Amino acid sequence: MADPASGQGAHAVGGSTRRRLGDVLVASGLITDEQLAQALTAQRETPGRRRRLGQVLIDLGIASEQDIAISLADSLGLPTVDLSKVSVAGDVARRLPQSLAERHGMCVLEFTEDGKAVLAMADPTNVVALDDARAMLRCDVMTVVGVDSQIREQLRRAFSLSADSAGVFAITDRMQAEEVPELDTARALDDAPTVQLVNRILTEAVQLRASDIHIETQRDSLRIRLRIDGILRDVLVAPKGAAGSVVSRIKIISGLDIAERRNPQDGRSRITVGERHIDTRVSTLPSLHGEKVVIRLLTRSDALPSLAGLGFEPDQLASFRAALALPQGLVLITGPTGSGKTNTLYAGINEILDPEKNIVTLEDPVEVQLPGITQVQVHNRSGMTFQAGLRSVLRQDPDIVLVGEVRDTETTELALKAAMTGHLVLTTLHTNSAVAALTRLIDMGADAFLVASSLVLAVAQRLVRKPCPGCACPTAPDAVTLDLLGLSTRDLADAAPVAGTGCGECGGTGYLGRTAVYEVLEVDPAMRKVLLKDPSETAVGAQAKSNGMQTLRASAMRKAMAGETTFAEVLRVTGGDRREGHGCPACERPVEASMLACPWCATSLEGSQCTSCRKPLDEGWALCPWCRTPRESAVTAPMAGAPTMRQWQPPQEALQPT
Repeated sequence: MADPASGQGAHAVGGSTRRRLGDVLVASGLITDEQLAQALTAQRETPGRRRRLGQVLIDLGIASEQDIAISLADSLGLPTVDLSKVSVAGDVARRLPQSLAERHGMCVLEFTEDGKAVLAMADPTNVVALDDARAMLRCDVMTVVGVDSQIREQLRRAFSLSADSAGVFAITDRMQAEEVPELDTARALDDAPTVQLVNRILTEAVQLRASDIHIETQRDSLRIRLRIDGILRDVLVAPKGAAGSVVSRIKIISGLDIAERRNPQDGRSRITVGERHIDTRVSTLPSLHGEKVVIRLLTRSDALPSLAGLGFEPDQLASFRAALALPQGLVLITGPTGSGKTNTLYAGINEILDPEKNIVTLEDPVEVQLPGITQVQVHNRSGMTFQAGLRSVLRQDPDIVLVGEVRDTETTELALKAAMTGHLVLTTLHTNSAVAALTRLIDMGADAFLVASSLVLAVAQRLVRKPCPGCACPTAPDAVTLDLLGLSTRDLADAAPVAGTGCGECGGTGYLGRTAVYEVLEVDPAMRKVLLKDPSETAVGAQAKSNGMQTLRASAMRKAMAGETTFAEVLRVTGGDRREGHGCPACERPVEASMLACPWCATSLEGSQCTSCRKPLDEGWALCPWCRTPRESAVTAPMAGAPTMRQWQPPQEALQPT
């Protein structure tokens, strides 16, 4: 950190000659008078809470955070600080109240030997902020200029639940001192420490980009975990005495029955964190030591990613967009829970949203509220099931129908018939691959001709974590990971593998954010013939492979090669995408047991496997221990593109038991 200018810099900032931020930036040459006028107009016309001028300039693309910080520092004669490379002690940063520090965008970095506070500010021309800081800290301050986003990240870390454990325990001590009865709804609602703790939990979850909040009552503690990038992370362990009040508070804001603890409950609420409004879905579950609460933070329509930003490969994206442009047909999105299926569906709907199209969704529950479409909530108790709802939806003259999930034969057949009768139907299914999705429909009782006639595209997807840009560096995967992935060091010749080492920005995990990997299977005339003739997973998979379909693992490996994820993450997410086989003795690349030659280096595999049962043989074996075929007498069965050879039949005596 650069040493702040003593007295002079602070006096220059706090003196009577102070200028406004816009004037300073114009004088420095960073922006023009016209650009300043444009930003001031945008600032006045923006509804809601007034944005800071610096943020308006950034949003308009006129200047970047770094440009503004450097320009301010040069004009005011102040040093700058790169907070991404500075570790600020949490107890020092917390010397200013969180609300004050966040409102003015400032953070206490340290105290000098003569008792002055070194203050990082995004806008050192803010006189009110400096006066508030002096009054609160009761000392003189010296100012350094920092980037606003870095200052707010330091504040988030300093006031996080895990870093401020003393503050959290002070809140829980006050909660227990109040002795609020768990059934006293009014007192629980007005209990200030309880409200404060719940608000801190929700704020922390939003700031850390969590998708779920797990509040678990243990035998002698209250455990708070957040699911961040698909992985649960401990953030707080509080005294158990706080559990009843915290659960009651969450029930109140979610519209649930505070007195009901024996049965599960589901509710919804909307929370506000800063300037963000977040929809949540709340579920309670009675457990041995008390109730467990899970809060799902739902994606807002204005936060939906674009199709191009989801992670599709260019050819996969073209296939998906072509399917969405069709007037009729069935598009399947498959994958386990939490693999991003809903975001993919809604990103697709958002792209084709048009006033000329009637789009109706049928979901359980509705997770993303998207303006311009009709969304229907399934409610089994009232009789609004998927089957009844889909029948009614089809009488509403829809062009596009989104069915949250096909779970039974009746819903499957209705969706297939709707796709045949002039509707584009989008739905999800829980299978491991796109190939398995086709056969699953038939296994669920749908006729093969219906599937072949209606289905146009099947997409399987997973979410993989991305290396943290703040700590990622070139890192070769270990030998065990390579072996499990069927790779050798030769395959990494043109790759750029990276991995995060762990930093404050990513919470020490080495990962920040996620991207999707896809397996896109187009149902063309050749695939329809296979579905009608032999709708088995083997036959469908063979046809998909001949069409050049890229599997989930291949898509993930391509991203790992490019440094967009790690090989360890590929193995974690696509661990089920394995094929039986072994390595080629020449190039060590994976080959299947039925192959007669390596497809990579053309090495013959006849001597390394039994030509009768296709299982691998060790070099010194005289016969196959699985089918008793003598090694020296066996000949290879004919294959496409290879010379025809006589199929060897073992003598009868070789088949007799010993």
